[in-house]
Amino acid sequence: MSRITLSQLRTFWAVAHSPSLTRAAKQLGVTQPSLSQQLAKLEATLGARLLERSGGTFRLTEAGSFLLSRAETILAEVAEAEVSLSEFATGQRGRISVGGLNSVARALVPEAWARTRAAIPGLELDLHELSPREALDQLYGRNLHVALLSAESLAGQRHSFTLLPVAADPQVLAVPERLDLARITAPERELDEDAQALLNRCILFNFGTPHTQRVEAWWRRVLPRHQVAAQCRTYDTALALVEAGLGVALVPLLTAQHGDRLTARVRIYESGLPTRQIVAVVPAHYPRVRPYDLFLRELQAVGQALRLQQPLPMPPFLRAAEARAAE
Repeated sequence: MSRITLSQLRTFWAVAHSPSLTRAAKQLGVTQPSLSQQLAKLEATLGARLLERSGGTFRLTEAGSFLLSRAETILAEVAEAEVSLSEFATGQRGRISVGGLNSVARALVPEAWARTRAAIPGLELDLHELSPREALDQLYGRNLHVALLSAESLAGQRHSFTLLPVAADPQVLAVPERLDLARITAPERELDEDAQALLNRCILFNFGTPHTQRVEAWWRRVLPRHQVAAQCRTYDTALALVEAGLGVALVPLLTAQHGDRLTARVRIYESGLPTRQIVAVVPAHYPRVRPYDLFLRELQAVGQALRLQQPLPMPPFLRAAEARAAE
């Protein structure tokens, strides 16, 4: 009699939480025909349909929903056993793979990892710098254990992961050092022509998330004459462009600081935009499996104790624009 394998359960778990079979195949590193064959074999083994397919989409059947609930429990127990047994087999305490945005990892991971290794010597860290979508794909493909992301980057995305709050990261306006906006109430009257042109050259960070649309609305509201000078895919690059005097940018504060100093020669001002919430994204069973549970707790402790740079107060013309928008 054929039996279900762990490999089949892991494949089914990834498929069940993916928006489409095409995306699931990419996450698992297989072709879609190969994935369809694997699913058909699993259904034949069980003698039940697990998915109702319609074009490129699908939904779980009643049998599929039942198997998914059991798979969550089984995979959690297997993960815990694998971590525990690896110490006996190799003398190593295991490895934790972490992925996410560079600025977030830089601010949180070193201290959290030092604390974790103090409790579990020999534990190995595998750190990846990834975009939000790449990090989610790697989680589904079981190549990552933890992703550190902005909660906003997950908005509207279907996923089954647990989100653990880690840190709050204010959004700030970064401008070249020579551009002093502290007392500016009307840029078109109080700034010279060059300074006006610089203030109206915006550098956009674009990942196609809901936050991107919110930022674009902010630019239209506070600087209606702005023009896009550049678009980039990392906040570090945006800051470098600001430092070079090529424009101004909205960036998370963690991107602009390292330890107790700014990472670029820029001025940072309060923007009035909502604070970015940083979360640890993990499969649901990891918070109760050692050593992941310890590392996650240390991440949260480090995040809560972060000492953030104090931005300069919001310039008067920004406060006025936000007040007008609120009326």
